Amino acid sequence: MPLKSSFLKLLILTQFLFLRTYASIPYQIVYLKNYGATDGLLSSRVNYLMQDSKGFIWIATDKGVSRFDGQHFKNFTSADGLESNECFRIAEDNYHRIFFYCNNYRFCYYENGLIHKLDQQQKIWVLPFSNFFFNRYNELCVNYALSTKVYHFSQLRSRPHALQNLIGYTYGPDGEELILSENDLNILEKELASGNLSYVTAKNNTKPYRLALQQNHLLLITKEWVQVYQIEKSGISPLNKVRFAGNVTSVYPTGKNTVAVTTVKQGTYIINYLTGERKNYLNNNITTATVIDRENNLWFGSYDKGFFLSTNPEVKVINKESGLANEDVLKLGIAGGYLFTGHILSVLNYIKLGVNPSPPIGSISIKQDRSDFNRITSLVTIPGNRLMIGTDNGIFGLDVSNNNPLSWHPVKCFFGPIKGIAQQSDSLCFISQNSVLTMSNEFKNLQGYAFENLRLTSLAWYKNTILIGSLYGLYKFTPNGKTSGYYTKILPDKRIDVVKCLASNNEACAIGTEAKGVFLWVDKKIIQFNSPTISSGDIRKLIWTDANTLWACTANGVSIISFSNNYQNYRVSLLNTSNGLPSDNVADAVRNGHDYYIATDQGIAVTQNLGNANLPRPVIINDGISGNQNSFTYGQPVVFNCVALSYKSMGKIQYRFRLKGVDKNWSAAPSGEKRFDLLPPGNYELEAVAADRFNQLSSSLIFKFAVMPLWYQQLWLQVMAVLSAIVIVFLLVRKYYQSIIGLQKKDYENALALQRERQRISSEVHDDLGASISGIKLRTELLSRKVADQPAFKEIDAIHEAITDISTQMRLIIWSLDSENDEVSNLANFIHKQAIKIFDFSNIHLHESTSVGETAITINGEKRRQVYLLVKEALNNIVKHSEAQNAFLEISLYKNRLYISIRDDGRGFDPDLRKYETMGIRNIYARAKRLNAELKIDTAPGKGTSISLKLNL
Repeated sequence: MPLKSSFLKLLILTQFLFLRTYASIPYQIVYLKNYGATDGLLSSRVNYLMQDSKGFIWIATDKGVSRFDGQHFKNFTSADGLESNECFRIAEDNYHRIFFYCNNYRFCYYENGLIHKLDQQQKIWVLPFSNFFFNRYNELCVNYALSTKVYHFSQLRSRPHALQNLIGYTYGPDGEELILSENDLNILEKELASGNLSYVTAKNNTKPYRLALQQNHLLLITKEWVQVYQIEKSGISPLNKVRFAGNVTSVYPTGKNTVAVTTVKQGTYIINYLTGERKNYLNNNITTATVIDRENNLWFGSYDKGFFLSTNPEVKVINKESGLANEDVLKLGIAGGYLFTGHILSVLNYIKLGVNPSPPIGSISIKQDRSDFNRITSLVTIPGNRLMIGTDNGIFGLDVSNNNPLSWHPVKCFFGPIKGIAQQSDSLCFISQNSVLTMSNEFKNLQGYAFENLRLTSLAWYKNTILIGSLYGLYKFTPNGKTSGYYTKILPDKRIDVVKCLASNNEACAIGTEAKGVFLWVDKKIIQFNSPTISSGDIRKLIWTDANTLWACTANGVSIISFSNNYQNYRVSLLNTSNGLPSDNVADAVRNGHDYYIATDQGIAVTQNLGNANLPRPVIINDGISGNQNSFTYGQPVVFNCVALSYKSMGKIQYRFRLKGVDKNWSAAPSGEKRFDLLPPGNYELEAVAADRFNQLSSSLIFKFAVMPLWYQQLWLQVMAVLSAIVIVFLLVRKYYQSIIGLQKKDYENALALQRERQRISSEVHDDLGASISGIKLRTELLSRKVADQPAFKEIDAIHEAITDISTQMRLIIWSLDSENDEVSNLANFIHKQAIKIFDFSNIHLHESTSVGETAITINGEKRRQVYLLVKEALNNIVKHSEAQNAFLEISLYKNRLYISIRDDGRGFDPDLRKYETMGIRNIYARAKRLNAELKIDTAPGKGTSISLKLNL
């Protein structure tokens, strides 16, 4: 039948029956973070705790095994490969595999994210008081009584060595090794006999004992004491004996010359076996296992409450269990050798300082007029061991000079809600919501000053001046004995708007704001401290614990700014739950000698350790499978997992990622998973770092990986595709240009054929029709001369003129058909000749200017004809209608554009009236439109006429 936990339950029941307390050991109250089943742990019953070489905390429970990284639990059960859900021991071998001993007497191990079972199903016997570890040869060792049982399995890959399984041969988990001589064994047996322990008691597990090696010390461990021996070459020699009491369940060496003693209902003792110093934690709890990790944190396993983490066991906590009336502490003050704590409900606790580690706590109730607003708002110590107490209902004075708390009775000095108190010499100032009041002459003379709607929050003396903080800025106030005080707003250029608190040491004044942190005012210099340099920009309280140390209390912890070199240099330390405070919500702090008292909403923290310059940096590791995939196909999600270990950060870790050479800035993430969905093909390096809550960065973790292209994204295929595309484009372009050349060739042939046809028609018309018309013209001219005096002369002369006109038109047609006249120069010459003929019989003087050059620019016959007829029409109009003395004709050619200008100095006309009245003007416009030319006619009555034509050739 499996062992399960029957033996452990019987042991615990027996120890309940013989419950004893160890009253001489003061109970140490520290801040403990509790993790149980509701937080992700498999079970609230913890059998064993262990930290591996990477830094993970492994927890053995009755329902499986959990791995904890400070943020998340990774759980394993029999469904994942565990031999059994109830696990009693955990150990790491030299190959960094994690082995689990379960209640079926077998063990299995975790490697690369999976749990593996051993091929050999040999059973192992591990008694409750035994130790379970691997030695330097990677042998599984079970340490019990005066010997070490060594187990060999093929999967362990143990190193062979000479001595094995010998009585008196002792190993240690950190590579220690010791062979006990006969004399050494006699010394140990004599010590055991003095305590009524023997081989029989160990075998029956009634009074178990075992040996443990720790550095150069040999420990003989029992449930009542630990005998320490110094290991020397000559043998072992007694060094010290440490006794403990209570119902002890186990004793674990925890390093640094300490052992952890777990008990039933007496919590856990941490004992230095060399000095005898001991501390007790978790009273009234059944503790089962203890670990001091590499960050010097304390881990306590419990029987029914999961496990507890203390990040700084040196910080003591004063809470309701210690005797406080209320754990929500608002104000602190020291007077007459007592620490006074102000709470809600008008309760004032007091603690005698410097008496013993756990002094009794007394309380004083302050009678107030109202029950709804009754907080302690201010505690100020004044000369004569007197305490001024500000509340929501007034100011009370408390005389503690007689050192007799029973005679202390608060006396009311003033009524109304008090926001703050400041004292200097024999003057006391205090503020309400919108007024400042001063008391002097042993606080007998009272003077009030009104501040209109400023919502006052705080006040402080700075260089003999009263500074007033408000929701609308900072003001300087000077009492003048009148009904209204003189106050002016100061430092407006620094944009200090909402002032929540002030603190002055007369050399420097600290100004706490709502969102902009702390402003330090030193002479004329202003220094600002804001997040993340300090815990938060929202400041609750500022305290000078000495001339060079400023405390800034916030909802995210307290920041301690230590100044040097006349405030030129400074160093910032942060205190919060990661340092052992019971809460991050800090309201106040005071100093008494080397002790600092810090008020939170979960009690008061007491510490002497303020520096955190040597806090361990977080460690970031790859949480994937060893040798995990580093090559991905395009389109496949790229996912990497890393985990940061920083238990002092209490799970508050920020991860930052960037692709080296791609990302300029870091991207922040709350978890260690980084995913890419569509990264272009290529080689990449993903850099990951972790930042703890003190803004410390871990070393970088680099993931090198490649994104492989799909088959159609392969380079050779892309090259082939590009080459094929180039060939196809070349063939298409070639075919296109061949078709263009073919069309051009065809057009050229057509144009050549047309030119030949025009040449033929021109020749035939000139040779045949032209000759016939010329003959008719000559005969009519001769006939008209013969009948000059006869009646038929007019008819014959009209026929002659008609034939002459036909001859002119025919010559124009022949000229336009002749391809040899297609150059612009021929057109200009033809127009020149015809213009001379037009003006031969007129009184108008023609001025010509031709500038067409010798460039062979062609103009086809139809365009030549239209241009000529347009010019002819314009010249004829000048002769017939202009009554001009001079006419001007200019023909020029510039960049394949023909310019023709025709103008006169005649009588001109109104173009709007004549445009549609005369055939000539309409013809000119019609011919310009056919030519698609730009025509402009500029004329006015008495100002001549100007016609310009621009034609693109």
